[in-house]
Amino acid sequence: MGKPVAPSPDSGRAADILTMHRLARGVDGVQALVRWLARRTGCWVGLVDPAGDVQAASPRGYDSDMTTLVADGLRVMRERGLRTFVAGESPGRSGVLLAVDIPGDQSGPVPCGLVLAVVGSDPLGTAAPGDAVPLLGVCWWAKETERTRRRVEIADARGREAVLHLLMSGNVTTAHQIANVLAPRLYDPARFHVVECGVDRRAETIRICAELTGGRAWIVRCPVYSNHVLMVASATPVPADTRPLEAALTAEIEGCAVGTGDALALRDTAAGYEQAFHALAVARGRPERWARFDAALGLPVVAGRHGHAWADHLLAPLTGHVPARAADPDSRTLTDTVRSWLAFSSAATRYMKIHRNTLASRLRHIEALLGLNLERVGDQAKLDLALRITALPRVPDHEPGTVGPALAAPAEDDFDALLRLPAVREWARTQLRPVHEDAPTLETTLRTWLRNDTRLSTTAQALGVSVTGARKRLIRLEQVLHRSLLRAPNARHDLWMAIETLDRGRPGRNV
Repeated sequence: MGKPVAPSPDSGRAADILTMHRLARGVDGVQALVRWLARRTGCWVGLVDPAGDVQAASPRGYDSDMTTLVADGLRVMRERGLRTFVAGESPGRSGVLLAVDIPGDQSGPVPCGLVLAVVGSDPLGTAAPGDAVPLLGVCWWAKETERTRRRVEIADARGREAVLHLLMSGNVTTAHQIANVLAPRLYDPARFHVVECGVDRRAETIRICAELTGGRAWIVRCPVYSNHVLMVASATPVPADTRPLEAALTAEIEGCAVGTGDALALRDTAAGYEQAFHALAVARGRPERWARFDAALGLPVVAGRHGHAWADHLLAPLTGHVPARAADPDSRTLTDTVRSWLAFSSAATRYMKIHRNTLASRLRHIEALLGLNLERVGDQAKLDLALRITALPRVPDHEPGTVGPALAAPAEDDFDALLRLPAVREWARTQLRPVHEDAPTLETTLRTWLRNDTRLSTTAQALGVSVTGARKRLIRLEQVLHRSLLRAPNARHDLWMAIETLDRGRPGRNV
């Protein structure tokens, strides 16, 4: 029987190389390789940049003596143009420094990038550090490439969100200028779509939306709701088949729901978003999981020509506000803030990227300027209507070639006169007709919800039901009214206006 054959050094080295290749394929190959090298050599191991800063290292302590040894070695390598340097000035401690090649690096033969430093009693006791250098270079390059890709994605997402903000605030010209750089261009008119999907499926949803619209849509991750994708698509898209875009989206994206607004001009993007959001509330309760906005003439359009004087009067302290200090929010900032808050409530902090204390401070300032209590849904509704009216294009009070106003407008501060207009009363009846005809028993729930300033807990208490029971009734109302009630932006302001309008002729029944 022969003697057992001792493993050759080459076989051990081959095993080390295989281990290193396996580690390099992990999530963080750089850190895994550095830690393994430290265990294999019994030394401190680190990746050091030209400034001497450690970018990745083994857990073992990096003391001042090591810092001096590595810094001196880097200096000598730079001065002499070396790729490898061995330092052994301290008894029992030496170090080896190896230049790491990064794929695509054009710095030339003199090391200008990362250096692998191995410091300990016997850093040259194994060939592992030299074999690890090429793998470390590839892993570092892959890591930096991924970081760059993420930075580009974040920058692109923020640019797209900025364009959406511009569209929502009516700055269409600037939005076009930025969109033409980022691509695709904006189409006018357009439809707003809100796609509700899983939080972890937004990237896939964006890809499918781009494919189905043929690159004719501006697609944004919603800054307020983490499971929403927003899409401003051409009103005349080029679909892959004859199905509506909404049906194609729900067929391709499992479990999603889609709400779509009317075809509108880009300057009306904010209205399109609200329409799509209301349609989404309806889509959640339908088997097909998609719905289009049930168009009805909006109150600002109905009352706009008559209501401009009233709206201007109400908003005058805000629109004419001049801050006492340059650092204080000006009229435009306060107006944008309250628009966002009326639409998104407390989530306006995410939409505007401001702190909640900043939001609260601005709202208190707006309340003081306008003499309103924004805790009350009635005051919210008046302010919301005034802002929407002033956002409409101004229409002359008389037709060209005629003398004098064609229509008599109400007094500037006469809210009652505005609500008594026949067109406004007809609008109110249209809004509430589904409740009166299809679900009259839910009118009490609607009135109680509005009377309690849309607070779910106090609404449930007033109705004598649980919070869950009150929520179920409001979900039913969403399906009847085809409007969102439980999530902002919701229809609380329009519904308050509708009930208030009809109740003005019924003494004692005001909300």
